[in-house]
Amino acid sequence: MFRTPLLLFLPLVLLGSGQALFAATVTFRTEVPSNTPPGDTIYIAGDFQGWNPGDGAYALAEEPDGRWAITLSLPDGVGVQYKFTRGDWGRVEKGPSGEEIANRTHTPAGVETVDHIVHNWADIVPSTITGHVEWFEYAPFLGGRRCWVYLPPAYDTSTADYPVLYMHDGQNLFDQGTSFAGEWEVDETCEALIAGGEIEPIIVVGIENGPQRCFEYTPWTTGSLPCGGGADAYLQAIRDTLIPEVNARYRTRTGPDNTMMSGSSLGGILSVYAAYAYADTWGRIGAVSSSYWAQSPIYGFATSQGRPATLSLLYQDMGTLESGTNDGNGNGVNDHVDRLREMRDIALAQGFVEGDDLLIVEGPGHSHNEFWWAQRFPDIVRFLVDPPPPCADVSGDGNVNFDDLNTVLAGWAMTVTPGTGGDVDGSGFIDFDDLILVLQQWGEACS
Repeated sequence: MFRTPLLLFLPLVLLGSGQALFAATVTFRTEVPSNTPPGDTIYIAGDFQGWNPGDGAYALAEEPDGRWAITLSLPDGVGVQYKFTRGDWGRVEKGPSGEEIANRTHTPAGVETVDHIVHNWADIVPSTITGHVEWFEYAPFLGGRRCWVYLPPAYDTSTADYPVLYMHDGQNLFDQGTSFAGEWEVDETCEALIAGGEIEPIIVVGIENGPQRCFEYTPWTTGSLPCGGGADAYLQAIRDTLIPEVNARYRTRTGPDNTMMSGSSLGGILSVYAAYAYADTWGRIGAVSSSYWAQSPIYGFATSQGRPATLSLLYQDMGTLESGTNDGNGNGVNDHVDRLREMRDIALAQGFVEGDDLLIVEGPGHSHNEFWWAQRFPDIVRFLVDPPPPCADVSGDGNVNFDDLNTVLAGWAMTVTPGTGGDVDGSGFIDFDDLILVLQQWGEACS
């Protein structure tokens, strides 16, 4: 009688179904970033061990070449999901730019080694700031709420004043190192558009959100949210405390047409509310993926307020995949795009002209996250921010100075060929507008 050696059965794993499956021996090996703190242990957490981020049985061992590895016995042919951590989910791995990454997946097959690279850790994401971004905390403003400030190129070498864009969720605007789910790339976008001559230089102030975000970003208490009603206090704190401090610290232009606001989600609905309730402060508004579903009174409020005289530009957008009832083309029943269109119709009825002082964007295939907001941000600032003014160096010596001022004053009130002599703005007439351009650019080099 033929007997099968017992040794042949050792690699078998018996499944609940009664089927036998050969066990696979998998060595998971990974490189870790150079900023990994010495003494920390690397763990693998996955669906095969209950997603425990710090289970000692799944701690990797450091190898002589600096990589970390662990060998596990897993069912052959059965896919697994996993991530690497340093002991808890606050120190889980992140992607090359500090972004969230999907669960890693692998289907074990026999004896094998699977190599990985951990690019970043959630708590040690390198800065991605481009250009000049600084921050300050001013105690009278919301107890010292942190504010990030983007300053345009040549700010330190010029004497010019700049329009200011105030934005919410400040930690998500400039730096992967401070954001939770990716950044808007506000600094990269502004640097590129200013350098390309598409927008005039601006200052951007990003206001950090706090634990009361839902309360601060919503004007009304509704049944849709467990919070609400703090928007007026928050906006008044920006208007009465933060803006004067920003004006004192930096060279800013004042007045509604030089003071802009933008935000997304609840920050979007907050920006729409500010457009109608505080247009004497913010005259240009960029409302991104606004949470209309959470603050439905906005429709009646905007209608009853009418168009404020100082609200000069209104931008609103929505991704077509921001609602589960959406078919992907913005066609759905009471979906987010439909809510955007309702707000558009209110603005049109108030005399806004789409494509002129009103811009409505429906992002095809865009969902509700920072990645898509970063994609749309260039068009937002192109709409809100004026193109750069013409160079006021009418004398042609490369610098805006007394010669240019004298040229304008000598030709005051004259009609000339557009763009010649003291006609800085090319209107065909030498007037107050030309004088203002000279004074705004005083001491600057341009050509």
